[in-house]
Amino acid sequence: MQTQKIQITLTPQEILALSLKGESLGYNVTKFIKFLITKEAYAAVESMPVFPMSEELEKKTLKAIEEHKKGKTKELREISVLDNL
Repeated sequence: MQTQKIQITLTPQEILALSLKGESLGYNVTKFIKFLITKEAYAAVESMPVFPMSEELEKKTLKAIEEHKKGKTKELREISVLDNL
């Protein structure tokens, strides 16, 4: 996954508030904003529900992964060719 640059516009009041809070933690504004975004991103991922697989589905999945590693799979580029595989 590649990184992406994001540009935002903040009011002077927002910058001041973020500066004060960031400085209390030893961060400049940029690093503090990155810290906040990272914290929120991880919190979102951690709160996602997890649905365990049945034993049968897990066995089929592990078999499919092994077949893929051995080169036995084909890339599906169009749904219309699915019947011809």
